Amino acid sequence: MNSDFGNLGKTNRTLGLIVAALMVVLGLLVFFAPGVFAQIILWLFISGLFIHGLFQIIVYSKSIIKNGWSLTSGILSLLLAVLLIFSDPLSRASTFAFMLAFLSLTTGMNQVSAAAVMKKQGAPGTGWLTASGIINIILSVFLIFNPFIMLLGFGIIAGIYLIIGGIALFAETMSH
Repeated sequence: MNSDFGNLGKTNRTLGLIVAALMVVLGLLVFFAPGVFAQIILWLFISGLFIHGLFQIIVYSKSIIKNGWSLTSGILSLLLAVLLIFSDPLSRASTFAFMLAFLSLTTGMNQVSAAAVMKKQGAPGTGWLTASGIINIILSVFLIFNPFIMLLGFGIIAGIYLIIGGIALFAETMSH
């Protein structure tokens, strides 16, 4: 029984070292090639739009109660995905940045309004939710006015995060 725990510890250590090394390598790649990273994210976004569109149309066709908005959402998602597939990279990046800005703006507004409602009801700790909402709103403004700089900056920040996270995971794994 004791040897089972020893094998588990070795497996966790090996897995931790592998994941740490992958994080550092991926972080270096993202940091030194943020444009490539942005392109990968864009294509994942387009794939997600396409899958979402198909899913919405399938759900509409199979549901007993028909909701026209589900069908509309599915068709628009598919149309946008197809348009983005055949558009130039600059159009793809600006569309992605705009949608990310809109999502960040609506999320921030939702967080600020939810914090206000929670505060009226006497909930503690609403300041963090308000701060998060304000940060999201500020992020959306930067994305709207500097979409390409923000997308490249995001890649650099993600690269640094992966590198530091990988080093921290390596240190944690080696300490056990």
